[in-house]
Order: sequence, then C-alpha cells, then structure tokens
Amino acid sequence: MDASDFTTILGGLGLFLLGIHHLTDGLKGFAGDSLRRALQTLVRGRLSAVLFGAAFTALIQSSSATVLTVIGFVSAGLMSFSQAIGVLIGATFGTTTTPWMVAFFGFRVQISSFAMPLVGVGAFLWLIAKGRLRAGGAILAGFGLIFVGLDYLQRGMGNISWNIDSFVGDGWFAYWLLAGLGVVMTVVMQSSSAAAAATLVALHAGSLSFHQACAMIVGQSIGTAATSAALGAAGGGGLAVRRAALAHIIFSLAVGLLGMILLKPITNAATWAVSSLDDYDGVLALAAFSSLFKLMGVVVFFPWLNAFARFIERLSGAGADTAVARLEPALSEAGGAVALEAAWRATLEVARREVDTVSRRLAGENVAAPPSDDAIARIDRFLETLSLETLDLGATEARLVRLCHAVDHLKRLDELSKAGVAFPADWTPPPSLLAGATALNAWLSASADASHAIPADVYDQIASASAHLSADRKTSRESVLESVAMQQMTVSAGDGRLEALLSLDRALYHSWRLIESIRIAAQT
Repeated sequence: MDASDFTTILGGLGLFLLGIHHLTDGLKGFAGDSLRRALQTLVRGRLSAVLFGAAFTALIQSSSATVLTVIGFVSAGLMSFSQAIGVLIGATFGTTTTPWMVAFFGFRVQISSFAMPLVGVGAFLWLIAKGRLRAGGAILAGFGLIFVGLDYLQRGMGNISWNIDSFVGDGWFAYWLLAGLGVVMTVVMQSSSAAAAATLVALHAGSLSFHQACAMIVGQSIGTAATSAALGAAGGGGLAVRRAALAHIIFSLAVGLLGMILLKPITNAATWAVSSLDDYDGVLALAAFSSLFKLMGVVVFFPWLNAFARFIERLSGAGADTAVARLEPALSEAGGAVALEAAWRATLEVARREVDTVSRRLAGENVAAPPSDDAIARIDRFLETLSLETLDLGATEARLVRLCHAVDHLKRLDELSKAGVAFPADWTPPPSLLAGATALNAWLSASADASHAIPADVYDQIASASAHLSADRKTSRESVLESVAMQQMTVSAGDGRLEALLSLDRALYHSWRLIESIRIAAQT
C-alpha cells in the first residue's frame, strides 16, 4: 500500500463519517420532537421498548444518539430505567440497517454515480433553506457523502492485496485477534457504522475472508461499549448516565462473547439466509450476519430485561434520585423539549419544599427555613447553559420564559424563608393567613404526582387568599399605626406586627406567582 492508497482510504473514511453525521442530524431535525414524543408515548413494556429502540436507531442512523436520548428521558423522569434498558438493547439491533444500506446501495445498485448531485443539491438546501427543508438538505448531502466515501474506500482498497492470514494466522485465535481489531476500529472511528462499512469494503475487495470479516463485526459491536462509556463520561457522570453506560457495556461484552463462541453457526445461518441472492462477494451475507448476531443478543437478553435492570441498579450503587440531581448536560442531547421538561420537574420539586414552609408559617408554625443547598442555583445554571439551537424556540420559548419566572419567584421565597418571621407573642393573625395555608396545602396535595392535572379551583383559592391577605395587611397597617400614634401600642410591638404581616404577605404572593408560573409552564 503506497501513500496514495492510504490517503484515499483515509479520505473515504472521513467522507463516510461526515455523511453519517449529516444524515443523522438531518433526520433528527426533519423529525423534530415527534420521534421523541413517540418514544415517550409508545414505550410501555419490554417488547415495545425493544422494538421502538430498534426503529428509532434505524431512523436516525446513530446508536449514540439513541443512548443520549434515552439517558435524557431517564434523567428527566419520563422513562423508567427498565424501559430504557429495552430501548438500548433494541438500538443495538437498529444499527444493522447501515450494513444493509451499504451492502445494497454501495455494491449492488452503485448509487455512487448519483452521489455527487445529491451532495450538491443537499448542501445547497442546507445553506439557503430553513426548517424541515434545511434538514432535508442535510439528509441528501449526508446520504450522498456516505456513498462518495464508499467509492473512495473501494478505490483505495482495490489496489491493496493483503494476506491477513500471514499477519494473524488462522483458526480461533486469529478470529479473536480480528475481533480485537474491530474493537479498535470502532473506538478510533467513534462509529460502528463506519467500521462496518470499512469491513464490507475490505471483504468486497478480497482483503478479508467472510469469516474474518464476521469476527471483526463482532469486535466492532463490542467497541460500541467503549463509545457508550465515553458518551456517559461526557454527559456529566450522573446516575442515569452511569447506569445506561454500564448496561450498554455489559450487554455488548456478553453478546460479543456469545457471538465469538457461536461464530460458525451464525455465519452458516447468514450464508443460508442470502443463498438465493446474487452474493458473489459475501457483502450481503455479512450484513445478514450483523443482523442475526445482534438479533441473537436481543433474544437472549429479552426474557431477563427487568432482572438485568435491577442488577445494573444494584451494581451502579445508589445516588441522588431527585429531579434536581438529574439535571445533567446529557439532557440537552435528548432535545430541548426533554431538557425543559426536566427543568420543570426540578422547579416543581424545589417549589413544593419552599411552599410547604410558607404554608406552615401561615398556619402559625415557627418553622425553620428549608435546608440550604444549591438546588435553585443548579436549575438556574441548567437553564442558562441550554443551547437555543436545540430548543426550537417557536414551540418552547413560552415555556422557557415561564420557567425563568418561576425560578425568580423561587429565589424571592428562599430569601424570605431564610429571613424568617418573628411572631409577636400577643398577636392575633387575620383569617386570611389560615385561608392561605389551606389553599397552599391543597396545591401541595394535588401536585404530589407531577403527571396529574391540578383542579382549576385550587389555583383560584390561592389567588383569592393572596388578594385577601394583601387587603388585610393594608387594613392592619392602618390599625397598628393608629394604635402606635395613640400610645396604645409600643413602636417596637407595632413594627413587629407590620414586619410579620409584610413577610407573610410577600411569601404568599410569591408562592402564588410561583405556582402560576409552574402551571403555565406545564401547559406550554
């Protein structure tokens, strides 16, 4: 292999990777949040999780994107970890669509002759269009780049005559070495699809035998575990990230080991499956092997999905399982709608804590402020770091703005809670205080489950209680100042009553506005 062949192969791989990137981004942009909404809606049991994981990955052509989406859903509390395991396992099977696409369009239809016009039209649309038309341009350009890259790979590989047996020998040990090479390929390329495409090209060029290529495919599947671990580390290392990465690693290693042990029967089954097709170079059989090998993994693990999820939960250890603790950077990769849902749930969680303190103080309890932590600051930072490009502002701007309002009211309540309330010893509170406590308690009971709708009259009661307390404070102020002026009350006693009423009035007002902001954010 001379320098020209090497640069041709390297350039072909680069174009293929670039094509996969643009195709994935284009498909995600074209679908918008519809796929994510379908994922949340349709995933109910083990079978639906596996099937939708496979379909989702096949549609967006990226198991990494599926992993990040699932991590986001688990972090946002929209999906249980057991359901996520099913989606992740299904995603492994979904990646087999790429070898079939490459084997059919790259070596049978020879779409490379049409690839350059696709790149040109797609790039033009991507540059000048907006919305779904722009995403469609990315899809066309990505699809074209994939096959331009394959064409360059074939040119480079066509001038190379490798004798793999002379390097690694023959037999089972050689297959294990080739599997190891497959792991390295996936790790270096950061794409099992690109590694599989390179293997298909090498098989087509005669540089690999069919069985050698199958061993490399198994190794490339194992290599996705390393990619998943890297994605998990980049996602912030939270509990959901650690568990998803660990589950993917164990699944990939176990299925890879089974694949190597059962390599011969699976290769025989793959050869038989395409025996009626024109498969002179074995590329269709290799695509069939990829599907059968990964289907075997799904079938083996499927009956034990719930037990496997429990095992991963025990193995990964306990962690802070609160809505605030789940605000991880990986959420943004799952889409703006998912990230805002997680922020809404975290805001609701902190709001319930603050409102409970206000309610008890309105009822006359001299309770301490909630534990001092950085929960509000974490929500603030999370909203601040969201990329506006992922949010689709036309659909999510109202919710984002309302969440910012809610966080502002949370800050005001936190300040009031820390300041405390000094209740005068001989003070008789106005009836509106108890009405406010009752209304807030009704909201606390109704909002215990974030998925349940809260009756409209609960909000009306809080608004009414806040208005009445504000009116009572003004009336009491006139009465207290008159008593002070007539020396029926000391100045310090009068100040104490006014400060207590003002603090409680402000607390109930900000609680009302906070709850209203949360309600509006839930509906937008």
